[in-house]
Amino acid sequence: MLISIVFSAGRSGTNLLLESMRGNPYFVASDPPEDKLLFIRDIRYPDRYLTKSDSVYCPSYQHFYNLMIKNPSVNILWCTRHPYDWCLSKLYRGRALPKRGNKPSDDGTPEGCIQDMMWMYSLYKRAKKDFSMRILEVKMEDIILNIEAETKRICKNLCILWDKEMMYPHKRMRHLGKKKRYGDKLDKSQISLYKNLDTIYNGYFLDKKEDVQKVFDAVHFMIGEFGYNA
Repeated sequence: MLISIVFSAGRSGTNLLLESMRGNPYFVASDPPEDKLLFIRDIRYPDRYLTKSDSVYCPSYQHFYNLMIKNPSVNILWCTRHPYDWCLSKLYRGRALPKRGNKPSDDGTPEGCIQDMMWMYSLYKRAKKDFSMRILEVKMEDIILNIEAETKRICKNLCILWDKEMMYPHKRMRHLGKKKRYGDKLDKSQISLYKNLDTIYNGYFLDKKEDVQKVFDAVHFMIGEFGYNA
């Protein structure tokens, strides 16, 4: 038996990894793609269940712990991304827009972004201590740059057969916003955004460098924690 949950703070490649895993015929993916009640239901999930959830939908570590205990076949694919790129994506994608009533999302402000990242990290540290054998970190960059090798590594860890369809998550993306934004490709431009702060997102951060630095200072320690270079 095996249940696989793609998990992390938003903007870390969870949708990309989810659609990659959906290419493996072993799994039965949830519909809708994200199960926002995953940690609330307090039930046993069916064998081969595949879904994703962002850490914001996990109310407490106790909820996470209860899910893992009640479902001993659950494995967590914990998505990571270079923390600077991760936060820049949050700040830009979560900016105030008409569709949000001209208000930013909860993680679209420096304070909200830091809070979201810290909550995810607190869950990660405790989960790694209690369930180290059932958590596998997956870098978004590895999915984009080395998807065949990375999906084979994941399958080996989960003890399931690899399928070549796992290499084409972009061709079956169910998240309409991402499908429209990135099209029919793995977008390498989403890597090392922080190295081009003045030009990314059409210069959005040109007049926001103080806010960006505040966020970078807060999450800097995560760079090494998740195996990245500064």
